[in-house]
Amino acid sequence: MIYEILYIIPSKFSDSEIDGVTERVSNVLETAGAKVQETKNLGKIKLAYPVKKMRHGTYILTYVEHDGSNLQKIDQNLRLSEDVLRHVVVKRPEGIPTMSFTLTSYQEPLSPEGKRTTAKKEPRAKKSQAEPVAEKMTAMDLDKQLDDILDSDLTNI
Repeated sequence: MIYEILYIIPSKFSDSEIDGVTERVSNVLETAGAKVQETKNLGKIKLAYPVKKMRHGTYILTYVEHDGSNLQKIDQNLRLSEDVLRHVVVKRPEGIPTMSFTLTSYQEPLSPEGKRTTAKKEPRAKKSQAEPVAEKMTAMDLDKQLDDILDSDLTNI
């Protein structure tokens, strides 16, 4: 079966060191019993979010032929490797595709003012108050109401 392995090499490696890292990853795959069919360098691209404090990485796409018996070993070796930031292993339904593609970095859309837009939270709608607002009472009215309440309590005893 053909498997597709996409992995990201951290930006701490220069362009001249990428080939050495790719060879080390190929050796890891071959020790696990996989036969490397093709390797493509997709280029250095800015990551959508920092991974292990890295903002850029070189994407490498590798096609391998493997019986699938010990994919966990390949996955574990790539996960423990210091040379690989992230990786994904996918089973191909058919052979190696012949089409070509390019990856591009994500860029936020520009607003009409020419600035990068960010998602803003909409302000919450204020709750409408069902209770009508009572008129303000003067001090004399308040004293009169208190006297009435106290007098009525004394008469009920």
